[in-house]
Amino acid sequence: MRASTTAPAFARPARARRATPKSRANAGVDVPTLLNNVPHARATRRWFYEDATKSIVAAVTARERRIKIKSEFPELNVNGDVYRVGTTLELVRETAAALARDGLRVKICVQRSMGQGVFQALPLSLSGVSKLLGMMDWEPGTEGMIDPSGGIGAADGEGADCFILVQPQNIVGYSVLPYIEEMEAVVGDKPMIMINPRLDDVQSAGNVMSVRGRKERMDAVAAWKEVYHFRLLYRKPYFFPIYGALRFAYYENEWELYKRTGARELEQYVLLGTYPSEPTPDEMTKKIWG
Repeated sequence: MRASTTAPAFARPARARRATPKSRANAGVDVPTLLNNVPHARATRRWFYEDATKSIVAAVTARERRIKIKSEFPELNVNGDVYRVGTTLELVRETAAALARDGLRVKICVQRSMGQGVFQALPLSLSGVSKLLGMMDWEPGTEGMIDPSGGIGAADGEGADCFILVQPQNIVGYSVLPYIEEMEAVVGDKPMIMINPRLDDVQSAGNVMSVRGRKERMDAVAAWKEVYHFRLLYRKPYFFPIYGALRFAYYENEWELYKRTGARELEQYVLLGTYPSEPTPDEMTKKIWG
């Protein structure tokens, strides 16, 4: 694949804010390198699992009740051709085990087919996930604390202390949001965690997810607090080369912008600055390319 020669596709007009310079207070983290090489090294995957899980556990401990994470390194990016469902399941296992070690009963929930009869449908990235969860091994000592057989809906909102929703997604003709809202009503004050949700509207000929009700749907998604965020920055529509990364961790409460420099053994991610809220595409473009 070759990089585009056009301007970065994630740029849009915006009033720029000044990023906080890199300081001793926040020297950044050692983002794994060689992320263009897939499959990733085991240590690379482990770094991302631990980074996300630390934020999730911190948020649950702080009594956040509706939380979500976005982790899109290459093997977790469903928009790329190197997406690996096993990596998603390993992240879920790491998160579930950490919560179980804290004494919480965890139910792992995957949405079921939506629709009726021959019109039933399920996102491709979730195909077979429920079956695979049932075949997985769990960390010794946590098996009795983890129920991997949950779905998403009112009937699945009981029997645990917290609930992990694996990549809930809207699809053409059907929205998963009503199922999530029904489940929330039953779960009540217990924590729910969405792993890499994809809840943008998907238009269809049946006028599902039309303009009507859009604000309510957007508000429902925004009500979930993002406690972890990691994504790589490219010049779209290409996924190569990687130009930088954006990271947020709940326990640090700052958005960090990194620039990728060097190649092979000299490659590294250099922290350019931190932000109190997610920087706009225009801010990131100006900071990385000057």
